[in-house]
Amino acid sequence: MLSIGEFSKISHLTLKTLRYYDEIGLLKPAFTDAKTGYRYYNTPQVETALLISRLKTYLFSLEEIKVILMNWHDVDFFQTKMKTKQENLTQQITYYSSLLKKLELDIQLLEEERSIMDYLDQIDIKLVDHLPFNILSQRKQINISNFLRHFNELFSKVVFEKLTPVAKPLAIFHSTSYVPENYDVEIAIPIVEATNETIVFNPGLCARATLIGSYDELPSIHAKLHAWIEENHYKLNGAPFEVYQTDPHTTLEEHNIIEIYFPIK
Repeated sequence: MLSIGEFSKISHLTLKTLRYYDEIGLLKPAFTDAKTGYRYYNTPQVETALLISRLKTYLFSLEEIKVILMNWHDVDFFQTKMKTKQENLTQQITYYSSLLKKLELDIQLLEEERSIMDYLDQIDIKLVDHLPFNILSQRKQINISNFLRHFNELFSKVVFEKLTPVAKPLAIFHSTSYVPENYDVEIAIPIVEATNETIVFNPGLCARATLIGSYDELPSIHAKLHAWIEENHYKLNGAPFEVYQTDPHTTLEEHNIIEIYFPIK
């Protein structure tokens, strides 16, 4: 058997880490001396320690690793966990690559002695009279991360009831503050038919701006719209809404097209 010191040296895990793994039940010693409290490990446990370290490099949490070890003989389970982690890391790489490009552009602007906030002046605001149409809608308190799932539910209902979409889908934001975990959102699909479940959506006069690119830029659009409304002596006259001209499932982030409307009077 190996003492905790020997095991630490072989596995390259500190004594503090091994004691913590023991406390949380992740990697318990093969034997603990009741009198001295000394921990001892079997040689095969070195492989388990190496596996834990390997999974940590893939950014699995200790709780996730514990579940994997409890189901170690279930090959399909382990493979699924690894593929899911691969997808998550790929998404993070895409996100950070996009973030790095933005950072590089801002650095370039600073080197040219320009403001990185100049892009706000390039946001074009138009005054439009939005035409009314029938919508089938669904209003819920949702987590913004589940946004597309709720849209999919509504699309399924449209297909099941054999309704005819007539314009791009939209979302109406009723919350008075930004609470992404519990946002009051009404998702809607404009349809030809008028049924007992549809309502007439008629926002009237609106200030409109168009976003082409990442959803991360939406706060800038909203800020510009608010400033424009105040500068032109209008007042908000209803909940803001967004019209999705492109499908986020099939469109690259940089090619997203979203129209943002603020009803005004």
